[in-house]
Amino acid sequence: MDFEKLGLFYLGRPLDPATLAPRAEPLLYDARDLVTHAMIVGMTGSGKTGLGIGLLEEAAIDGVPAVIIDPKGDLANLLLTFPELRPEDFLPWVKEEDAARKGISRDELAAAEAKKWREGLAAWGQDGERI
Repeated sequence: MDFEKLGLFYLGRPLDPATLAPRAEPLLYDARDLVTHAMIVGMTGSGKTGLGIGLLEEAAIDGVPAVIIDPKGDLANLLLTFPELRPEDFLPWVKEEDAARKGISRDELAAAEAKKWREGLAAWGQDGERI
């Protein structure tokens, strides 16, 4: 199924209950089922922010406007987009102390971050175009 169709929100891939491995088919949400307001509740670490980010990203891709109240600032990183996933795009956000802690240069850490994001997106069937 083509999850790039307008009105379909890609939320990842469901896990196989027996193996906990991701299944091949995508988990899609029909945007027509949305209402005008939403609230996500759950215990700490249960995935509320991840679900919220996924829904907001998919809404933005489809041109659906959103008013977001984010008192903790968890969603501000949605404004950081690096569609080409180049190390030089990540470099301004890489801290010298983080690189030093790993015993590498900022350039090397930026390259590692870009690679991690590229591979992580690819593992879920995504690429820079969806960013």
